[in-house]
Amino acid sequence: AFSMYNNGNEVFNLKKGSYRQRIVGIFGEKYNQKLVPVEEDTDIVGITGFVGKPEFAKKTRGEQYFFVNERFIKNSYLNHAVNNAFDQLLSKDQHPSYFLKLTIDPSKIDINIHPTKTEIKFDDEHTLYAILRSAVKHSLGQFNIAPVLDFERDPNLDTPYSYKNSDTNVPKVEVDRAFNPFQDEKVSKAGTVAYRK
Repeated sequence: AFSMYNNGNEVFNLKKGSYRQRIVGIFGEKYNQKLVPVEEDTDIVGITGFVGKPEFAKKTRGEQYFFVNERFIKNSYLNHAVNNAFDQLLSKDQHPSYFLKLTIDPSKIDINIHPTKTEIKFDDEHTLYAILRSAVKHSLGQFNIAPVLDFERDPNLDTPYSYKNSDTNVPKVEVDRAFNPFQDEKVSKAGTVAYRK
């Protein structure tokens, strides 16, 4: 559970819950529909958490969180991996939201490269990048997150309102069953067909 007070006023009073419930508890009820789960487990890294759906991307980077072994970190290289997974789903001025927890063997990271411990050095950053990018991309595909095609629509091609709910009338085709296309032909003794003029 988590409680937070500011100047004596209660800001948060959150009960014990899942990671998703904690995100929704902090960012608001509407956030529940914005989240796409990400889960990947490899020998190098375990990844769990959520990314925001592309349609809810923002112009700022405020809602981007990495946790490595439960410690909050900032990493522009891993941030690039997530952005790359959203390739062609977002415009260049949009930033996806993400809340990703990475579990890595502590011997494979160095947490002492920054005074505030918010930056970490990874032994194999390139492989980590590839796994993270692939995991996010897979989640976006698995949950059918696709770009909205924004073509200019010609309203003149729309079905007129008065016809929208009406039944389709199948055209009736009249057939002349007595018609014979060969009735004007004469067959000569030699077996060739001669046509009358």
